[in-house]
Amino acid sequence: MLDLTDLNTRPSRTAGTQARGAAGRSVELDARSDSASPIILNDGATRSRSSQAQTQQQPSQMPALGASWRHAMIQALGTRGINVDELLTRLNVSPDEQDPRVLSDGYNQLWSLAVTQTGDPAIGLTVPAHPLVALGMLAHLVLAARTLGDAMRYLLRFSPLLSPTLHLEMQSTGATQCLTLSILGGMQPSPLQRVDFVANVLLHALRWITARDVRPVRIEYPFAQPADPAPWQKAMGCEVRFDADEFRMVFNKADFDIEIPTANADVAELCERNASQVMQQRGANVQMRVRQLLLQELAKGDPRRDMIASQLCMSERTLQRRLLEENTSFVKLVDETRRELAQRFLAKGDISPTEMSFALGFADPSNFYRACKRWFGHSPAQLRCAS
Repeated sequence: MLDLTDLNTRPSRTAGTQARGAAGRSVELDARSDSASPIILNDGATRSRSSQAQTQQQPSQMPALGASWRHAMIQALGTRGINVDELLTRLNVSPDEQDPRVLSDGYNQLWSLAVTQTGDPAIGLTVPAHPLVALGMLAHLVLAARTLGDAMRYLLRFSPLLSPTLHLEMQSTGATQCLTLSILGGMQPSPLQRVDFVANVLLHALRWITARDVRPVRIEYPFAQPADPAPWQKAMGCEVRFDADEFRMVFNKADFDIEIPTANADVAELCERNASQVMQQRGANVQMRVRQLLLQELAKGDPRRDMIASQLCMSERTLQRRLLEENTSFVKLVDETRRELAQRFLAKGDISPTEMSFALGFADPSNFYRACKRWFGHSPAQLRCAS
């Protein structure tokens, strides 16, 4: 995969399309390339790259989960004198980390440390030089989409590839489209700055691919209003509200008809097929999507199948059938997810068995006790002492 952090090279051009992006930047979409990141060049510069980078990527070579957002944070926070790799190493978050919850916790702590180091509560509004780096392998796809609405639908459809720690939903309400964003919960809540970064990068990416100053009608934050809200109003370019029940970015529905200058149906079809293939290679099927939702919902209580089906935009019966086709069931996934989380909690040993039981969605600690005996052959207290 070609990395946007390397802007001094590009593959030789084959069958593809070239168009002018925002601010006159040249964007090349290579219709034969299996790389999924856009190649962005300033002033139409032409450079060469060894053919080795064009080798088709095998599943074992796919980027780690969250790699694109890690690159985006490196670009953005590097301008503020913060070494992201160094901080994540100190937080024991490996570049190859495959556990979404560990990633989410690490990123939460990273942003809290960034505020402490800089003393700037608005540091999350810092944008990487190239916002499309955060979209990773979906960048080609949204650049080739016909309209902004199509690009958004691609992001929603392939959101597990965008990031395993993010959950996006879109609702149509009259003359507006409402994008909601939630971040996978971990052992600590996500700070304002992490939500700032994700929202602002997504907004800048939409502006970049359309070459238009797309502005939401309003943005709502589930956080208390900062002492000085001016930086947020300036960065988002719209009304910003705080103390909401969830994060929302509300757009005029007409904005979703904006055509994308680099639209190319052939490239979009190729990239869509490639994204679908990678979803399959990564196991980003229905059961993976269910697991991701369970990680978010377990701490709220015993998850219901109808609720998860609704979030996946399918009926409960359809969800049951799709999971059966994948040789699993909702009950089995709930049990497996709880077991995996329990292993991690017990290994860390920093919360009590009662706290673990509620974090895993058990209504009664005695249910967690029985589950531990079934999973591991020992009680939570015995396992905690052993760790």
